[in-house]
Amino acid sequence: LLQRDYGAAEAAFDDFLKRHPSDSLSGNAQYWLGESHFVRGQYKTAASAFLKGYQSYAQSAKAPDSLLKLAMSLDRLGQKDAACSSYSELSTRFPDAPENVKTRAKSERQRISCP
Repeated sequence: LLQRDYGAAEAAFDDFLKRHPSDSLSGNAQYWLGESHFVRGQYKTAASAFLKGYQSYAQSAKAPDSLLKLAMSLDRLGQKDAACSSYSELSTRFPDAPENVKTRAKSERQRISCP
């Protein structure tokens, strides 16, 4: 992923998740799988990956990040209402999310004029 070989990164994360679905790092792998799609503009696939990360690995440290990126993916897909709902859920569900996640969510909410 760091070398921008997104196809290889995607395959590696996918393989890890298939082999170790209950590993403590599975939430991270699921997030980075979504990120590999997001950076390539594959927002529908990214949204699916982030949703799975948020739902399947809700206790993962990456769960707030997954919800943030789900909202951003939904926005890129033209689903503003769903994106705004996801931003609201992020602040409700993860009030203690990392500061960078809260800051990014706030700026994205403002950018798309969420209520």
